[in-house]
Amino acid sequence: MRLETARLVIRSIQPGDGDAWVSMLSDPRVRRFLPPFPEVTLESFDDVIERRRKREHELGYTIWAVALKQTDEMIGQCGLLPAEGKGPEIEVAYHFTSASWNKGYATETVVAVLEYAFQSTELNCVIAIIMPENIASQRVAEKAGMRFDSIANYFDIPGLKKYVAERDWWKP
Repeated sequence: MRLETARLVIRSIQPGDGDAWVSMLSDPRVRRFLPPFPEVTLESFDDVIERRRKREHELGYTIWAVALKQTDEMIGQCGLLPAEGKGPEIEVAYHFTSASWNKGYATETVVAVLEYAFQSTELNCVIAIIMPENIASQRVAEKAGMRFDSIANYFDIPGLKKYVAERDWWKP
């Protein structure tokens, strides 16, 4: 899979992305806005690649690597997955290295992924689940055309903000 924006490439994750992926998800500034998960390692990255390839093959979407177009340096990940890993809701998830924050990359990526969702799949609704203190992520969802829906509980975490985009009305 490969999508391109003005500055970015959204592509299937590759074995060479391991160091960047581990570094990003080991950064406490990134982790503080994510549900708890085990420490990430290069060994666990191999399993991630396999699960994502399988999900992409079965569903037509997964979490993809986001890389700078000019260098192919992985600066984040974004994509679609069943909410809480089980659905039925489909979530757009996005995580970026702290060095790439405040450059518009997340919004650019989420718009491209939502366009893909509504043009290339049969999805009719995509949600975003955001920690209430993650104001920057809320702004990304809003700039990408998503609307605040409700306060919700996911991953056994109460008080999360749920945003939605629906095929019938969404536009970037």
